[in-house]
Amino acid sequence: MSELERQLTEALKRLSAQYETEQRRHSGQVEALRRRVEALQGRVERQSEENDALRQHVERQSGESEALRRRIEWLNEDVTRLTESYGALAATLR
Repeated sequence: MSELERQLTEALKRLSAQYETEQRRHSGQVEALRRRVEALQGRVERQSEENDALRQHVERQSGESEALRRRIEWLNEDVTRLTESYGALAATLR
């Protein structure tokens, strides 16, 4: 083997070792990113479920608020009628 062939063989071995090192490092980074993506997907799913639950709660609260508003209107009308009735009754008693 000539000196040039030996040098080329050594350079090829070094490059091959560097490639393997970079490949392992890259594989580790890809795996870390994959785990991070999975964690974020889980977080997004949980957040979506929480958002749905909050939306449903708001819808229920809105319905309850509307029912209470109508009940207050009815009570106000009842109070108005009672006030008028008491006024009429008081007028007849004078």
